[in-house]
Amino acid sequence: MEEKDLLQNRCGGIPYPVTAQGELESFSCGDDDLDDFFHNDASLYAEQLLGKTYYFATEGNDPQIVCAFTLANDSIKAALIPNSSRNKIQRKIPNSKRTRSYPAVLIGRLGVSKEFQGKNISVGSQVIEFIASWFIHPNNKTGCRFIVVDAYNKSNILHFYEKNGFKYLYSTEELEKEANNIPLEDKLSSRMMYLDLIGFVD
Repeated sequence: MEEKDLLQNRCGGIPYPVTAQGELESFSCGDDDLDDFFHNDASLYAEQLLGKTYYFATEGNDPQIVCAFTLANDSIKAALIPNSSRNKIQRKIPNSKRTRSYPAVLIGRLGVSKEFQGKNISVGSQVIEFIASWFIHPNNKTGCRFIVVDAYNKSNILHFYEKNGFKYLYSTEELEKEANNIPLEDKLSSRMMYLDLIGFVD
């Protein structure tokens, strides 16, 4: 059994949807903000159709929650980003198919249980691969070209997404602040990043 395939081998490869408040009460990823969302808000977001949360849990008599993530519909609006970013995004899209907006899925939250962090397991990377496989699957109900995430502006978080193929929607923090009407002297709390799903299609 390969730990690098933990979600497939020990969790059955299929996540559970959160359907009731408190369902993730035993889960902790070590980040207070994320834990609070998963404990108290995940089911409320689902009820309001604002985002749907899923979790992977180990199989057996004593299941453990391995990770949790929240998804929502989103888009990349080409007209609202700098030319350099727009050119990178549209480079692999035929001219005849280019448009003002491209469908995307937003990773609103993603947390890995403290017990499964590190240890060369790379659970977070496995989650990214799973989400990508979900949205390029022939049975997916809608078109979805990109995964986007508004990642915490912390070096370890940004490095994680970069390692998994994500690129910055705005090449610099200054451009991102300008686009979001944030004063240049203020700290940017998050960076918008994207992953092109065409790279996962055989």
